Amino acid sequence: MQELPIVYCRGYAGPTSQIDSTVNDPFYGFNEGATHTRVNGDGDPMFYQFEGPLLRLLGERAYQVLVRGSQKELLATAADGSLPQKSIWIHRFYDEAATTYAAPAPRSGNLFDRAITWTEDLVREHTQAQGFDIEQAARELYDLVLLVREKTGAPKVFLVAHSMGGLVARCMMQKVCEEDGRIPAKELVAKFCTYATPHGGIVFTGALLNWLMETFGPAGSDIFSPPKMYGYLTPGKKFGDRPIGVAWDPRVIPPSVFDVDDVFCIIGTDQNDFTLAKLGVGPRSDGLVLIENAYVKGAHRAFVYKSHSGPYGEVNSEEGYQNLSRFLFGHWSVQVELSNLPPASVVAAQPDVAWQADLQLAIRGLSVLITEQKAVHYNPVQLNAEIAQHAPGAPGEDSVDAPIPLVGTFLFSKEPPADLPPTQVTPGVGDAPSPAVAAPAPASAPAPAREGWWHRFVDSVGGEHEPAAPANVPLENPLDPTIPAVAAQAVSAVAHDLAAGAGADAGAAPAGGAASDYARLSQDLSRYALTLRVYQVITRNGVFDFSSNLEQVGDWQDVLIVDIGRSADGRFGAWTGWNSAVPGAINQLGQMADALALTPDPEDPNVIRAVLDLPPAARALPVFGPAAQLAFTIVNRDAKG
Repeated sequence: MQELPIVYCRGYAGPTSQIDSTVNDPFYGFNEGATHTRVNGDGDPMFYQFEGPLLRLLGERAYQVLVRGSQKELLATAADGSLPQKSIWIHRFYDEAATTYAAPAPRSGNLFDRAITWTEDLVREHTQAQGFDIEQAARELYDLVLLVREKTGAPKVFLVAHSMGGLVARCMMQKVCEEDGRIPAKELVAKFCTYATPHGGIVFTGALLNWLMETFGPAGSDIFSPPKMYGYLTPGKKFGDRPIGVAWDPRVIPPSVFDVDDVFCIIGTDQNDFTLAKLGVGPRSDGLVLIENAYVKGAHRAFVYKSHSGPYGEVNSEEGYQNLSRFLFGHWSVQVELSNLPPASVVAAQPDVAWQADLQLAIRGLSVLITEQKAVHYNPVQLNAEIAQHAPGAPGEDSVDAPIPLVGTFLFSKEPPADLPPTQVTPGVGDAPSPAVAAPAPASAPAPAREGWWHRFVDSVGGEHEPAAPANVPLENPLDPTIPAVAAQAVSAVAHDLAAGAGADAGAAPAGGAASDYARLSQDLSRYALTLRVYQVITRNGVFDFSSNLEQVGDWQDVLIVDIGRSADGRFGAWTGWNSAVPGAINQLGQMADALALTPDPEDPNVIRAVLDLPPAARALPVFGPAAQLAFTIVNRDAKG
């Protein structure tokens, strides 16, 4: 886990009058928090205090914001390598377009002439964004990133952006870095995270509004027109050039430019809490950006019930921060896919039936969902479309050998992280008041053999006495390779343990259920819950058919609970249970009963795989079939560097 400098790019401000207001904020909005949240995601508002991503990073991750009058001047005058890597830098690209840093232009002439001039200036201030140029902002971002690397000694930076800021960053990465012999983006940027960025442009429901934005671009808004994005995202082109005769999708980052595995897009699904712009964009959006345009193709993504900005915005939300922190600092990425589904022809045989799924991913200790896709938010998982899209040779090939992506996320090695200090403004969701301490093993239990990954690592470096374990690598949790020198050994040893125990008693699980077991095991086991609800939508001649409908009742629904870590007898592993089979309250069971077989990838020691059969009730659905499984891929992100 690298804690690199964070460079933040804010979103679109609007005309000059709003630019002047924007530059009054020292941190361009990255410091904004919130005091409202929606009960159950889409109900009534209630009080919830989130101090904002800036303060949370300062409190939880010990980052610093170095200003001293001007971040730009500080970088220009500091000695190389003298500034801390754990620092936050704001790309203040709107400053040069603001009118507040210059003396007002004198007005001459008689009173009538002055009134005309004043009126013209007022109109320009509210309809134009004079002085702002997205490509100039991208060139300045490139210079800022170079300075931050030079002055902090960091090999790369984290780029974090909101809305248009993500397009500024992409212009830098895809165009500026590719021209005039500059350093490629993959050598400058470690990870790129966007909130609500219109990667596919902004598209209104009315053709007239789209034409007005593209043709006249009031306040510089034509940069969001999908055809015009081609000019500032393509090397050798200029703004206004269009992809005539070229197969081009603005949501694509070429693999030669940057690995989309290092891109994370946080997508808002609450269009109701945004401004009047929501009337022109409609549902399936965050109020300004359509869901389908808010991500980079192939990139990781999370869906949160938040709007584009405002009191219920994505940046100033707990959901946004929890996703950001796990993407930047989490040790593992987890992908869950549907596999062994029936051929596409089985689904296509019922053209009037569309299968959809709602899903939610929760982590024990957090008061928010990490991601959720629901029909009520206009973004369920469209199972028919996914099956058709991922069939080999699609469209048309009658098989689905390739897994269907269901959900992906990033995780700390212990959830919630116990090594983070509590925040000073508001107790952060997931903070523990003190580091978790594993309960001592029962007196009757024999001492574990010296065959775990830590002991083998210590023995491999020699010495008769075992040194003290690093404070930030708890011995009871082998999935915590926070020290680079240990990470590779750790994962390799875990793989060795799993392979050695695969044919033994890996299927046995210790008995549990008592409250004391839960309290003890919850310190060593991370718990996740994946809620799934599958249902069919029936149409006849293009019209919904409600004749057999049971409103808000799924054809199958259940919750998969997964525990990962050290069990009561000291074994590392994963255990699962479907909520429908768990008697009583979930938190009364310290550890799920069914061991999940974890298999190291023979071609990559940093990858662990597992499969789990869906319950019989789910496999009875024609969209899943009798062989349907969930496939898990767990990747050690630390090994990537």
